[in-house]
Amino acid sequence: MQKQKKETATVLIVDDDPIVLKVTEEQISFYGYRCLAASSAERALLTAEKQEKIDLLLTDVMMPKMSGFDLARQFAALYPEIRVLFMSGYIAPSVANQGISETDHFLVEKPFDVDTLISKIRNILFGPAVLPIDIPGP
Repeated sequence: MQKQKKETATVLIVDDDPIVLKVTEEQISFYGYRCLAASSAERALLTAEKQEKIDLLLTDVMMPKMSGFDLARQFAALYPEIRVLFMSGYIAPSVANQGISETDHFLVEKPFDVDTLISKIRNILFGPAVLPIDIPGP
């Protein structure tokens, strides 16, 4: 009997904090996801150019040069089927002003526990909702 290959989703994690990036990558990988990591929005775009498929963009909201929201807009233009999960330690005004509430399932608040993160990833990847990237610009 031939063993069936397990299909896994590819997650691109973007965070300018190297510790958060490494720990998040380890946590997600443990659950069988293929992870790519980028320490900036610019590096995320370069990484994406080299990939055949990325299923989920997991990005920090507040980063130097380009915010996670701006990155998500660019990804949506390049990859219309991309699903996005934002993460932020600065929930209140920075996220609410972009049209995403604290209770939204497209957002995970840092610091997060792995169960919450994986649950949100699963909901976004396998649930019916794809985040429409019509977030208002600056």
